[in-house]
Amino acid sequence: MPTRYPDIMPHRDNGVVAERQLERFMACLPEDEAALAAGAAEVEDWSALLRSAVDHGLEDYLFRRLIRIGAGLPDATVARFRQIQSRKAAWTLHLIAQLDRILDALAAADIPAVALKGPLLGERLYGADGFRSSSDLDVLVAYAQLRPALAALAPLGYRADEIALARALAGDHNVALDSASPPLELHFHLFRRFGVTLRSDDFLARAAPYQTRRGRLVQTLAPEDEFLFLCVHAAAHSFARLAWLFDLKLLLGKQPALDWDALLQRARDWRVLTSVAFACALLRQRLGVETPLLARLTGRQRQWLGVNERLFDQAMRRYNRPRNSFGAKLGFFLASQLYQSSLHDRWRSRARFLGLTALRTLQGRSLPPGDA
Repeated sequence: MPTRYPDIMPHRDNGVVAERQLERFMACLPEDEAALAAGAAEVEDWSALLRSAVDHGLEDYLFRRLIRIGAGLPDATVARFRQIQSRKAAWTLHLIAQLDRILDALAAADIPAVALKGPLLGERLYGADGFRSSSDLDVLVAYAQLRPALAALAPLGYRADEIALARALAGDHNVALDSASPPLELHFHLFRRFGVTLRSDDFLARAAPYQTRRGRLVQTLAPEDEFLFLCVHAAAHSFARLAWLFDLKLLLGKQPALDWDALLQRARDWRVLTSVAFACALLRQRLGVETPLLARLTGRQRQWLGVNERLFDQAMRRYNRPRNSFGAKLGFFLASQLYQSSLHDRWRSRARFLGLTALRTLQGRSLPPGDA
């Protein structure tokens, strides 16, 4: 079994102590405020903890709780948090208002759409306990309705030229529309990576209605689909933000009747079981969350999960060491690519990923998202 995680959490290097304190705090939330208070008494550098929480998108949720329980934060830290909170509140309100306009435009064109992640997920999971960090909006439409959707959104300022559109259709799962604020990722597939494409039709057909606090009825992913999507999305980004795992923890708290057999079958059918299982393993390791999915794995699948963990551990260890020499850079590159390849379900897909990575590296080009 590899170490619990490397010297610091993935893709962050702003302080080992702060990172580990943040993880311990999020492991006891939302239910155990007594443990939160006990942990707060041990914090020596509140500024470092706040920076770490900001990096991982968890500062609003965590520091609201800390202030509420009277954790004795320094005045300067509270003042800094309030500044960050004010900006995040304004941005979140902007996201919500624009999401309404986007969904209105798509509805007027009779285009079914599902809101992914973003402020709507924050409302559903975080509630009044804090704003969820979101830099953009994500909306899913059917592949066949991509061009009508783009036409419907053009009056809002969202436009994609034909070259960008062709490139997205050839190797991605969304069109990145940054010609208006906030940026919008218009998904025509739910996900495309690890050698598979999760096409939108099944997910749209299973979408579930949700009434927002503003009384609006919107469509969201079915709970099993949402859990799977959040897993593969986090895996695709190497679990760089602890908030992505905390989203999963909160989702499980809101969905105690999640159909694990259905989830497992879908993960198998869509060939993303490896990345979903690895996300569940990290949930257990970092946030103390047990998921029935791990107990349903076969012996061979559990063995491969151990390989994933060791490769991830090696990649992150090398990431967090100085990489000034060619040998150190090469070691990290090889370790990270082996880890990424291990998240593919099929051997042929793993081999293809490594082969394309080597070829593109020699050519000085990066892999399209669909080949990653």
